Amino acid sequence: MPGKTFGIGEAARRANVSPDLIRYYERVGVLPRAPRTGGGFRYYSDEAVARLLFVRNAIRFGFTSKELAGFLKARDSGRPPCNSVRAAGQRLLQEMDEHLARLSEARAAMAETFAAWDARLERTPSGTAAHLLTMVPAAPHANHHRRLTPKRQSR
Repeated sequence: MPGKTFGIGEAARRANVSPDLIRYYERVGVLPRAPRTGGGFRYYSDEAVARLLFVRNAIRFGFTSKELAGFLKARDSGRPPCNSVRAAGQRLLQEMDEHLARLSEARAAMAETFAAWDARLERTPSGTAAHLLTMVPAAPHANHHRRLTPKRQSR
């Protein structure tokens, strides 16, 4: 164990992730498999924690662990993946724009529904049911406002 090292729990604490996430990252190839002690315990260095933080930031940006593993494999083998990273980032931006457009459409439909509800409530005598829920549109965008991140993201 060259240099200062620590166990998976400490690495997880330093990177603000769970030990299970570290194991997952090792399995999918975004984090190199940790060396082991004679007793079989993983040990990590500050460099491993830096890689964990880098990976978390890239995944939060929107890259999947699978595509990130591909980028890192290429980089680690001496083939800079810059053009692939740029193309994938452009795709993420386009997906976000499309998602925002769907959210905007859903919001507009919701605002129209509120206007219709207000009109119905004005015509409905006090204490009488206005049946507002029967006016909820059967739009394909109805649930998009609940999911704020694209489905394609993984861990």
